[in-house]
Amino acid sequence: MNLARLVELGEAIHQELGREYYLTGAGLKNEPAFQAIYDRFAVLVSDEALAAARASGSAPLVEWVVGIRIGRLVASLEEAQLRWEQAAVVRACGREVPYLRVPIELANEPDRGTRQALDTARAQLVAGEVTRLRRERFALEHDAVKRLGYRDYVSGSGALMGIDLLELARAGEAFLAASEALYRDALGRLIRRRLGVPLGQLARADVAWAFRANDYDAAFPLTTLVETAVRQMREMGIDAHQAGRVRFDTDERAGKQPRAFCVPIRVPEEVYLVLRPRGGHGDYRTLWHELGHALHFASVDRGRSFADRWLGDNSVTEAYAMLWDHLTLEAGWLARYTGLRAAEVRDLRFELLVHELYGVRRYAAKLAYETVLHGTGLTNGGPEYASRLTDATLFRYGPEDYLQDVDPGFYAARYLRAWQLEAALSAELGRGFDEDWFRNPRAGVFVQHLMSRGQADPADRLAAEVTGVPLSFGPLLSRLEAELQ
Repeated sequence: MNLARLVELGEAIHQELGREYYLTGAGLKNEPAFQAIYDRFAVLVSDEALAAARASGSAPLVEWVVGIRIGRLVASLEEAQLRWEQAAVVRACGREVPYLRVPIELANEPDRGTRQALDTARAQLVAGEVTRLRRERFALEHDAVKRLGYRDYVSGSGALMGIDLLELARAGEAFLAASEALYRDALGRLIRRRLGVPLGQLARADVAWAFRANDYDAAFPLTTLVETAVRQMREMGIDAHQAGRVRFDTDERAGKQPRAFCVPIRVPEEVYLVLRPRGGHGDYRTLWHELGHALHFASVDRGRSFADRWLGDNSVTEAYAMLWDHLTLEAGWLARYTGLRAAEVRDLRFELLVHELYGVRRYAAKLAYETVLHGTGLTNGGPEYASRLTDATLFRYGPEDYLQDVDPGFYAARYLRAWQLEAALSAELGRGFDEDWFRNPRAGVFVQHLMSRGQADPADRLAAEVTGVPLSFGPLLSRLEAELQ
């Protein structure tokens, strides 16, 4: 197989997988067909395809072919989990709640006892079939990576990604230590206001409600969600719809995944942004996050290579998504696009920033845990998971989600690098275009120029080029300290 044929097949399979992912994830199709798609493109898992990728000298192409191999191996298990999620029902407090709706219920349920009963019932379900499917999936992934000659799954994944996973995990643990006092103090103030219980009594079931910020829902109506995004992008000189290339799907729909997503089907011509509304500021922040992804994919120069448009370090697209969603935390943005008074903006920002710190700490703990899980085996990880996540977040996590809460392919590392890159880019934009760069057309031109490169450069190289400093948690920690202390 030559490189041209490899790329031709790559374009085709991405279009088919992307469309299938959109239809099933958006609740528009009940029966996923990922396995059939992989089977039609079976030649991409051949030794000839891997040899062509290696001969090209492109590390992203090699990582991608390995990813296709793994994708085909686990497709039937992924389909089985999707079917289970669409059919499962959680029974608690005399109610029957569709499994996919549980996160929305937890975010909007003010009664703590009801939340805990619902989350306990959810966890018990997950501990059965989902854990079995995930264990089998990860075992197949481990075997596939080792068959390529790597010593183990952790080192092999890091080599393919071009990321030192153990070093990043250590940096994450250093961030946890450096931000611990700040987080404990800020979370304590928020919990006294929201729940009125000691920190030692917090549980995973409280997370979504603690950070729900429902007192401010009136300022974030669902009816103006997309309209506000279009308005703000216009002020930056950006077309939110990108001449029809970006399609918004924000309707409530049974079977729709509760976790929002953006899926490119043809880059840059066809990109879908999917959101299942929960209410309030969270919907706005989530839509802005996915819009950052969508604009990135829809802004890529058509003349870029297949690898630049489709592959590379996903820390970059996650950084653009975070750059966008963090706008909804800024005082200037809140004052301009909502009807909140100055005191309300101050109080809301505090809640949102504590949630931001919670998220970074959670993912730092996840990556450290996942390096242990994948390094020592896939059984009996529950106690390690519960201990690390509880210590990092101060919400008590149970052991049941020890495999369900693991993103395949060490994607937690992409998120952590994205937080690092976003903080650096945001500071640079503030210096170059002032703190209200979110309504500056010159800033829009600058960001879209970066987006037009796709993922030609990994996050560390992009950070060095744009900001002149290496990736680190320093800018992120400094910003959080300045805003929360």
